[in-house]
Amino acid sequence: MIRQQHRPTVMTVMPQLPDTPAVRAAEQLRLTLAHHGIGARVYGGYGLALLTVGPMIVWCNGERFWWCAGWDARRRRPIYGSQQVGQTERTARRVVCHCTRLHERQSTQPPGRAS
Repeated sequence: MIRQQHRPTVMTVMPQLPDTPAVRAAEQLRLTLAHHGIGARVYGGYGLALLTVGPMIVWCNGERFWWCAGWDARRRRPIYGSQQVGQTERTARRVVCHCTRLHERQSTQPPGRAS
């Protein structure tokens, strides 16, 4: 007789996010991105919120969203995109556009080449 092993059910429980202006704004952006067909996850703490949107991270402090939008090779520093929290739809369109550019750039890179 073959004994079957009992495998426990594993459940992933997301911790409760703090109720802060940053998390509320990030959640609103997440919902707006979902209407555009883009999935995102919200994380919060220390007065900030982060959204992971594909390969990019969007930060929020409750007043502004910001994200790394590129690299300035001459100055050797990142270039950031930024938008006021009250302009969630415009922020979502900009994030979708940037994610699209990132995916296009990654698909045209030879294998093993970093961007």
